[in-house]
Amino acid sequence: MAKKQEEEPVEVRLPPVTLIPMGSPDKQQDQANLLAAKQSPAFPIANGLLAHCLSRRGERLMLDYAAQGVAVRFEIDGVWMNGDPMDRQSGDAALAVYKKITNLNVQDRRSRQDGKFGAEFGGGKYIADFTSQGVKTGERVVITFRPKKPKFHKIEELGMRDKMRQRFKEQIDADTGFIVISAPAGGGLSTTWNMALETADRFMRDFVATEDKDHKEDEVINVNPQYYNRAAGESPADVLPKMILKEPDVLVVPELTNAETVQMLCEQVNKFNKLAITKVNAKEAAEALLKIFAYKGPAAELAKAVTAVLNVRLIRRLCDQCKQPFQPPPQLLQKLGIPAGRVQVLYQEYKPPPPEQLIDEKGNPIIIPVCQKCGGVKYVGRIGLFELLVIDDQIRAALTNQPNLETIKRVAKASGHRTIQEEGILQVAQGVTSINELQRVLKQQ
Repeated sequence: MAKKQEEEPVEVRLPPVTLIPMGSPDKQQDQANLLAAKQSPAFPIANGLLAHCLSRRGERLMLDYAAQGVAVRFEIDGVWMNGDPMDRQSGDAALAVYKKITNLNVQDRRSRQDGKFGAEFGGGKYIADFTSQGVKTGERVVITFRPKKPKFHKIEELGMRDKMRQRFKEQIDADTGFIVISAPAGGGLSTTWNMALETADRFMRDFVATEDKDHKEDEVINVNPQYYNRAAGESPADVLPKMILKEPDVLVVPELTNAETVQMLCEQVNKFNKLAITKVNAKEAAEALLKIFAYKGPAAELAKAVTAVLNVRLIRRLCDQCKQPFQPPPQLLQKLGIPAGRVQVLYQEYKPPPPEQLIDEKGNPIIIPVCQKCGGVKYVGRIGLFELLVIDDQIRAALTNQPNLETIKRVAKASGHRTIQEEGILQVAQGVTSINELQRVLKQQ
C-alpha cells in the first residue's frame, strides 16, 4: 500500500484548491462557469496543478504549450523550477478549465487574454492573475498568485538592518528632499515601496499621490491618491498643479513619466521645502539616480533636490534544516573581504553524499528523504539586500558634471557608501544565504 502511494502523482495526495470564479458580469454566471469547469474530466488535473504550485510555496505557474506536450514550471522564491511535463490533451483540457473560471474565450488560443480567479489553499487566500498568449510554438500561460493578506507589515521584516532603517527613517521623515525607491524588475519594488511609505510619518503630515487610474497602487493609509489617465496621454504633470494648490507636505509620484513632472517636483522641493518620493526599476542605487536624470529634467535642480536612494535586491534564504556548514579557506575569506578569524564557518546548500556512499553494507541503495521544510529546494523564503545612498555634495557635483555610472559609484564609495555586494557578503557571513546564491543575484540584470 505504501508503495502504491509513492507512485501516485503528488497532486493526487494534496488537498484540493477552493476556486472562486471571477470575470463574469454577475455572480450567477460566475457560478455557472465554475459548475461547468467542475464537470470537466480535467478539473482534478487543473486543480492539482494549482495545489502543487501552492504547496511548494510557488508564486507563479507557467504552462508552455507545444505540439509535443506542455512544459510546466513553478516560480519559487523568484527562481523558475521545472515540474513534470503534461501531454497535450491533458494540458488543453486543464487550460479550458482555467479559461472557464475566468470567463475567457476557451477557443481563442492566439490572442492575449487576461483574467483572474480566487483561490484558497492551506489556510491562505489568493487572487490568481491569469494571462494566456499565443506564441510561435503554441501558447504560453502564466498564473500569478497574490496573497490577499500582505506578507510584510514593516520594512525591517524585509531584512533591513536597524541602523540603516533609522537612517532611512530620518530621510523619509525629513521636511524636504527627493527620495527614490528602486529595485530590479520583479525584484520586490512594489513591496519595498509600500513598506517605505508605511515607515514614513503619515499622521502628522499631509501625503498626496498621483496614480494612473488603470494601474492603481496598493492602498496605504493616509496617502490620498489623485488619478490621471495614462491611456489618454495624461501624466502626473496634469494633476500635480491641482494637488499643489492644497499645499501638501509630501508628494508621492510612483511614475515620473516625463521631464515636466520632474521639474514640478524639483521646484516643490527646492523652492517650497516639500518632500517628494518616487520609484524606478534599477539594479543599484547609482543606476536609479541616472534613470531619474534620464527624464531630461533640470539636471542642476534635480541634483540639488535629491537626498536619498533606497535600493533592494531579493536573495533566497538557505533552508535552516538542511544547509551545510563548511570551513572557508583563507583565500575565500580574503576574496570576500572578511577579516581572518572573524568567521569560523560559512554555509552552503545541501549536497547529497556521493553515489558510492548511498549503498548500505548489504549493497542496497540508501534513500535520503527530501527535506520536509524546503521540499528539496534548499532555500526557504527571501530576504532583502538593501543599499541606502544618502546624497552629499560630492555626489551632487558628480551628477551635475559627470553623470555616469562608474563616477557616481566611485564617489559614493569614497563617501563610505556600502554596496549591495557588501550587504550580501554580510548575509553570507551570518549564514543567512550562500555564496552561490549571492553570485546568482549579483548577476541579475
